Formats: sequence, structure tokens, C-alpha cells
Amino acid sequence: SGQLGVGTTAQRTWAVQVPGLSSVVAVAASDYHSVALRGDGTVWSWGSNYAGQLGDGTTTKRLLPVQVAGLTGVVAIAAGMSHTLALKNDGTVVAWGANDFRQLGDGTSTQRTTPTAVSGLTGVRSIAAGPSFSMAVLTDGTVRAWGTNSYGVLGNGTEMGQALPAPVIGLSGVTQVACGTATA
Repeated sequence: SGQLGVGTTAQRTWAVQVPGLSSVVAVAASDYHSVALRGDGTVWSWGSNYAGQLGDGTTTKRLLPVQVAGLTGVVAIAAGMSHTLALKNDGTVVAWGANDFRQLGDGTSTQRTTPTAVSGLTGVRSIAAGPSFSMAVLTDGTVRAWGTNSYGVLGNGTEMGQALPAPVIGLSGVTQVACGTATA
């Protein structure tokens, strides 16, 4: 799907530098797309884009990195199966891509091809993305989660999904989280 970002869909069994990217401070990857955060706070992505997960305003597959539309001041990134998250330097979070499980946290199920604010989140310290759910750690050490809730991955005591960020029950003093396929 072009997730290597080298201008082709050919498989590589050796390391290949992604052309056109420099000063990269963080990377994130899912099954079919990749994302890079540059030191200047811009975000670049490439690979499959069927749900708009590259954030360039289209659903066109990209074999080389493209800049995420209108996004600056980013300090962290996370990639889900078909959605992407970015933590901004003001402690807010934006998301884009698939939203069929409400993994973008904007209260809708509308797919987004450009960054949109995750509703009600401020004071965020770190972020993580699962296949169809998302999580954020706040500066007070609590955790918020949203999206699909298969197997109770959102930690809210139910298996009901969340369209908006909701507290994870019983967690405090947290600095970072990670998301798996059916676990958080």
C-alpha cells in the first residue's frame, strides 16, 4: 500500500530511507500507513488512505510522504488501523481518518480526511491509538478513552463504545498508555 514511503509498492527486505524527510523526531505506523513528526511540529504521512488516514484532504494512496493539511505545533503522533492522532503543544488532540467506531472522538461517526479536534480534551500528556479506539493520558495522570469497546478495552466497566473521550475507571498516576488489538 506504499507504507514504506519510497515511491513504490515493492516489498523491501532491507532498510530504505524515506526520501524527502529530515529532522524526524517520532514515527508511528499501522498496518497500511505510516506517519512522521518533524522537529518543526509538522506531520507527514504516506501509504493507504482509503479512509483519509493520511490527513491530506483526500482518500488517495500516497507512495511518498505528504504533509498533513494545516497541522502545526504537534509534539506526538499515534496511528490506528485507519485513523491517526496528533497531540498539539497546547495539550489538545486532533484526529483524522476512519470514524466508523467513533475512534476520532468528535461525537460523530463521520470519516475525516483532515484533522478535527477530539471533543473536550485539554491538558493531554500522551496519546495512543488502537485498531478502532484511542486513548489519552492527561497531565493529572488520569486516562480518557473512546471508540470501539470490544472486550472492554476502554476500561469504563462496560462493552459499550464511546463517541467522546470518557474516563478509564480506577487509573491514576499514569504517564503513558499503549493500545493493542483487543487490549489497552
